[in-house]
Amino acid sequence: MSSRYRFFWTKFCRASSCFRSIQNNYSSIHASRIPRTTKPFILGFSLFTWLGFDKKLTAEDELVHTIKHCILFIQKNEYEKAEQLLHVALRQAQQIHHELGITYIYDVMANLALQREELDKAKQLFIVVTQRIMGNGTSEDDPRVLHLSVKLARVCHLKKDYTTAQLGFDWCLEKLYKLAETDPSPNTKQLLSMAEDWCGRLYLDVDRCEDGLKLMKNSLNRMKELPDFETEHLVVQLNDIGTVCDRLGQTDESIKYFKEAIELAKSLEMDDLGTMYVNLGRAYLKTSLLDAARKSCGQAWKLGVLAKNQGVKQEAELCIKQINNLL
Repeated sequence: MSSRYRFFWTKFCRASSCFRSIQNNYSSIHASRIPRTTKPFILGFSLFTWLGFDKKLTAEDELVHTIKHCILFIQKNEYEKAEQLLHVALRQAQQIHHELGITYIYDVMANLALQREELDKAKQLFIVVTQRIMGNGTSEDDPRVLHLSVKLARVCHLKKDYTTAQLGFDWCLEKLYKLAETDPSPNTKQLLSMAEDWCGRLYLDVDRCEDGLKLMKNSLNRMKELPDFETEHLVVQLNDIGTVCDRLGQTDESIKYFKEAIELAKSLEMDDLGTMYVNLGRAYLKTSLLDAARKSCGQAWKLGVLAKNQGVKQEAELCIKQINNLL
């Protein structure tokens, strides 16, 4: 293990007891009831393929069926049911001593914890998965280890440990750029896109907006190259990039990104569509395109009323008031 990665790793787990306590008694980690929030996660992107799990088990196996039901519950945002069934799947895997299955289930648990912002729990579980994989002789340059390291860096960011998060992202991006040269597969591109997006968002929080915008744009372009990308995630990226452009005074650029986000969001009937219209209206307002601004904010107001979303409705009304003051 290189000195840079060792330093990054020891910031998470300074003793093997952390690993043993979770592996031997997962029930000691309690799920806190944190509501789902809108975050730029790509959590459906797991270790399933890279672990070779699909090659080791058949679709008829009871364990596979249990895990598939867990994933379905997560996709439906039924997190409590997913949590309970994951414990069942873990016991099944332990009873048949299926080490690969155990590793994969811990990975699903970790991703679920991150999605629910149960950060300490997510950190511990990602440590478990990483140690299980590296315990079999896997190198730190392996895509599976890089995948987990990116998510550990994200956990640091969300916990506001910006120094460790930056160290982790720098190391991961350096390795991933090299990996992309020899392995330009969709899995590598998706992982690199995720790392760039998350590192870009870290830069925004430490007032490095120009650097953050560059990485977020790189991530967006890579995501668009993938044969199968999550449209909802793409919408979030577009809207957030537009917001950063607006913050940096690049108003024309922000309008382009907001409009693209809105067009995609329309087909998905996303709840955040009203907010995007407000963002677009404010950008038009800055460029003195008052008619376009009024139209966008008026559409936002309608969506806020229909959805009974007082926040969007009030923001739209404020935007319209600002427009009227300029007439």
